Amino acid sequence: MEHAETAEWLADLATTCGLARTPDFVVDPTALFSANAVVHGRFGRYTVRLDMGLVKLFQTNRSAFKATLLHEFAHIRNRDVDITYLTIALWRVFLVGVLVPFVAVAGWQLAAIELAHAPFNAMPPVLTRDLVLAAFMVVLMYLTTADLLRSREIYADLDAVAQGADAGYWTRQQQRTVPGGQGGPAQAVGRAVRALLRTHPSWDTRVAALADASAPVAARALHMFLTGVSVTILGYLLTFTPGLNNYLPNWLADPGVWPAAALATAVAGAAVWRSVVHADPGAARPSGLRAGLWLGFGHLVGELATNQFLGNEWTPKLPEAFLLLLPVVVPAAVLWWTAGCAALFADIRPGRRRWAAGAATLSVAGMAFAWWFGWWQAAGTTFAGGMPYSTSSALAFLNAGFAPTERMAPSTTADVIANLTVVVVTLALYRWSVWLTAALWLVPLLRRSPSRSTGIVLGLLCGAGASVGIVVVTHHAQVWIWHDGQSFLPAMTVYTSWLFVILLCGAIAAALAAAVLSRGNAAAAAVAAGTATVIGLIVLLVINETDGCVHALNTVYSSCAVARSGDWDVFALFLPEFLGVAGMAGTVAALPVAVVARLATRTRVLPVTGYGAKRRAVHLTCMATACTVLLGLGASAYTTTARTTGGSARERIPDPLITDLNKGRVNSLMLGLQVWAWGYFGGGHIIRDYEYELADIDRSVKPNGSVDVPAMRRGCTNLIGAIDRAGAYFPIPVSTEQPAWTAALAATRKAAHNCLSALASSNEQELNHALSALNPQPDPVATIVDHLTKLSEPTQRVLLPDRAAGRTDRVRKL
Repeated sequence: MEHAETAEWLADLATTCGLARTPDFVVDPTALFSANAVVHGRFGRYTVRLDMGLVKLFQTNRSAFKATLLHEFAHIRNRDVDITYLTIALWRVFLVGVLVPFVAVAGWQLAAIELAHAPFNAMPPVLTRDLVLAAFMVVLMYLTTADLLRSREIYADLDAVAQGADAGYWTRQQQRTVPGGQGGPAQAVGRAVRALLRTHPSWDTRVAALADASAPVAARALHMFLTGVSVTILGYLLTFTPGLNNYLPNWLADPGVWPAAALATAVAGAAVWRSVVHADPGAARPSGLRAGLWLGFGHLVGELATNQFLGNEWTPKLPEAFLLLLPVVVPAAVLWWTAGCAALFADIRPGRRRWAAGAATLSVAGMAFAWWFGWWQAAGTTFAGGMPYSTSSALAFLNAGFAPTERMAPSTTADVIANLTVVVVTLALYRWSVWLTAALWLVPLLRRSPSRSTGIVLGLLCGAGASVGIVVVTHHAQVWIWHDGQSFLPAMTVYTSWLFVILLCGAIAAALAAAVLSRGNAAAAAVAAGTATVIGLIVLLVINETDGCVHALNTVYSSCAVARSGDWDVFALFLPEFLGVAGMAGTVAALPVAVVARLATRTRVLPVTGYGAKRRAVHLTCMATACTVLLGLGASAYTTTARTTGGSARERIPDPLITDLNKGRVNSLMLGLQVWAWGYFGGGHIIRDYEYELADIDRSVKPNGSVDVPAMRRGCTNLIGAIDRAGAYFPIPVSTEQPAWTAALAATRKAAHNCLSALASSNEQELNHALSALNPQPDPVATIVDHLTKLSEPTQRVLLPDRAAGRTDRVRKL
């Protein structure tokens, strides 16, 4: 630079700001009428370009000059220059390397189909939505890029002011701009759209950010919306992109669920936590409702873009389409709960205790997101698309495994129970969901507050009401069984269904009342639901353990005894499923009430008063008792689930799956479509893995007869894993093939275990028997695949002609 004084002053300013290395400075002599500066270069070697108009301000307006340079130095100190280069590079690579080829291929396929005029072709809706998805991805990528670039400017402004820049510089720049606030709604919408598209924030936005101390940690609407869309698309691509999910661990039954949940927690959950704990203590802390609804809206838009529920249709079916409200409500409920728990721990001084509280809260939020994404992909999209089952098939499924004399006869009550069973079983799909429920209720109990006390009181009242209902319905069950002489199993099914409804309604009613009286506090709602459930279950446990001792409440036994072997039979019928859904059901149901309560009462948060020594001791005792009871219930439900999956047929409670409902008669076209869907969404991959592992075992036997022991051990171990995945997948929708498939898997599993045993003991004869069992003649799996292929071929020729024509491999046809 020609001005030695200016250069020296800049070097001193860079040192004062804490820059490890003073950047180089260059002047643009052509920029005579602008006063800007830009940072170029790469990490460790940055160059600041100054306009000539800015250099002149060094003598005439030193505060403006200093503010501009401190802003640029903040970019260097924040190391966002390289992030900016990376962001712009990714955007350009996406446009050139991803978007153009994808649009070219999809457009060519769609044009070829339209020109061929093929009747009954179901691909145009799919390809059209693929092109819409591509356009949507362009908008999404651009909005994300622009938001990131705007955010870096805001943080640089805040850092510059913290380093001593004159905050009045930004105000003066704002005053120099032409006012743009005039005009009608159309002009306002235009300004909002332009603000979203800009990569540099307006001076109004920058001044507002400097005036609001919570601006850096606020959960912004656009941020939440983009996160919701990105999470949905990530989960969809990881789950359904062929080949991509092969690189993920096998224990991830749904490969996209946990990565999507982790992303939602790390971005949205952490943002809500920060916005609450760093909010002004004198003002009302954020409730998380606004951020959650924007996250849910983004989730819904992502679902519409990825098309997980429309299939080959143009429009969704009614009334199932109303289920699309769930992608908005459930993520909002998770962030609402996160914000409620964050408000409880906000007064803890920063340190290990607050970090542990944040880790616990966000871990539970991550589990809730995983539960929701897993259920929505496994069953929710199927329900929203129109599940092809009838009430009669649901009732037949409910009666499966029972003797003809013990089955429920068709009636309004039986139909309602059968259909609700379908929903409940799918919601409790994951065994660990009982721990999610316990955690949702436990975390708010770890910190005392007036709102939590409100939740406990309401929970006690609603729990008492549920207890009265339990006693009443138990008496009715006694009349049904012992007085009216009704069949035992149908009567017990109705009885346990009523118990489920009473306990769930008690928990939901407590959550609703707490949400109203606490002005939309999620922690109070969760505590109320948990307390009501604990009270109800304690009463039910007492009734169950004293069965036979009180004549009016006898259900299973007619005489009084202690610690009988069947005391847990009633709990085994519904407790795992109840605790699997109660936590999220109460939180989601209370969300609309919380929104109304927050809108109706926008008041300041009163300071939390201290507690005396006696109240503190009572609080600790009650908290320890509640935590112990909830953990005990979770452990009981979890172990009850494990017990019900074993034992004799008489002792075992059926563990129903949604696809078992397809037992009724269906036409050949629908049956073929079901078989194709079974293979397309995972069955084909399972069979491929199964046959690949068998081939891997065969390759471990060399031409000279010697055995590559490590390779064979690895192959047999992987084969057992493939069989486990096959067993966990949906049953084959053909009643005649599922028993053969189960038997073939069991025989192969046994042979694989014998293979490992023979390798461990170096028993050649046992190894030969195991290898022979792994390759039976005829091969039952090959027979099953051939039959399924024949069933699905007519459907593929009618509905999916292009796919059917190009698939000759038997596994790919599935």
